Amino acid sequence: MTGVKLILECFIVVNMKIAQVTSYFQSRYYGSYEYFLCRQLVKLGHEVVVFTSNKESWQKETANRRIGVETEEYEGFVIHRLHSGPMIGIMPVIPKLITSLLKTKVDIIHAHDYYASSSFYGAIASRAKRVPFVLTQHNDDLPPSLIKAFLYLYDSLTLARYTLLQSGKIIALSGNIKSHLKLMGTNESKIEIIPNGINTRLYAPNQMNLLEERWGITPPVVLFVGRLDEEKGIEYLLQAFSKVIADIPEAKLVVVGRGPKEMELKSLTRNLGLPNVFFLGAVENRLMPSIYVGCEVFVLPSLREPFGNVVIEAMAAGKPVIGSYVGGIKDAIIHGVTGFHVPPKSSARMSELLIKLLGDVSLRERMGRNARERAVSVYDEELVIRKIEKVYNDLCAS
Repeated sequence: MTGVKLILECFIVVNMKIAQVTSYFQSRYYGSYEYFLCRQLVKLGHEVVVFTSNKESWQKETANRRIGVETEEYEGFVIHRLHSGPMIGIMPVIPKLITSLLKTKVDIIHAHDYYASSSFYGAIASRAKRVPFVLTQHNDDLPPSLIKAFLYLYDSLTLARYTLLQSGKIIALSGNIKSHLKLMGTNESKIEIIPNGINTRLYAPNQMNLLEERWGITPPVVLFVGRLDEEKGIEYLLQAFSKVIADIPEAKLVVVGRGPKEMELKSLTRNLGLPNVFFLGAVENRLMPSIYVGCEVFVLPSLREPFGNVVIEAMAAGKPVIGSYVGGIKDAIIHGVTGFHVPPKSSARMSELLIKLLGDVSLRERMGRNARERAVSVYDEELVIRKIEKVYNDLCAS
């Protein structure tokens, strides 16, 4: 009888207190999985507290910037930004994290990425406090350099191994990530694929066309959104666009984002003699729904992409998507139905499909409708957060 009562109590919990433990927390630009979780869990009536470093991000150009506010309330949840020490790879060590977690009464701890020291600290705290521990794995491959690979291997055999073992449930954002976790020796029964979620009422075809209203960019438009770095493969999109322009001179390419390759990409644009290419820089999240509606086709030519939130956002806006057959993009796009997959670095195939879609209104509209339907039925944030809430409740009941 006691066991039944415990299970019933677990399922009627309204104000569960959930600790989100992550190396970085930023919500202003582009998608943030942790921000999505916090915002949606608060809407469901839970209390959420974030423990993170005081570093702005892992990106090289901002890695040394520190956020001055130690504790703040943001959209109904509390963020504790703790002093961070040295970096291990791209992740900061946060010495006060364990003591902060131990002093805070929580019902569940949810950490992010098994190789982060913050996740290891979260796993230790969950064991000490005897509360469930959930892990979301965001990435699915080894770091590029030999030194980082060595650190990753060492971490995987020690700290990360403990983190994975301590996890009651591991959420993989894509099928690729699940396969990676299985290769790490994780029991498949502990892994559940739950993708990121988006607000499909906000990212919708009925938004204002900000590209035309603010920048005067008229159709037909090809859109890219993301960090301008090596992994995004934007140079292959530029090369593809040079062939598109030869066939459809009025076509435009809009690039949204900043990053270390920005100057190089602008130089390549000039060297290719490309007209109608617009680099808009970083655009705030609140404006992005009105950016997507202004394009005819969205392209993500990544060389690697653990999930690809921007693909889902474009689909929700009713746009066909062309994306590399890598990582989470494999799951998101249904080839020939919601858009097309292309091999990584294949500017020739990319240009063929762009010309095909830009030149065929009925195909574009049909794929756009299919894309919207898939985004709403699979990736809507209310559906996704209920799945995550169920993970919490199941662990509480076990």
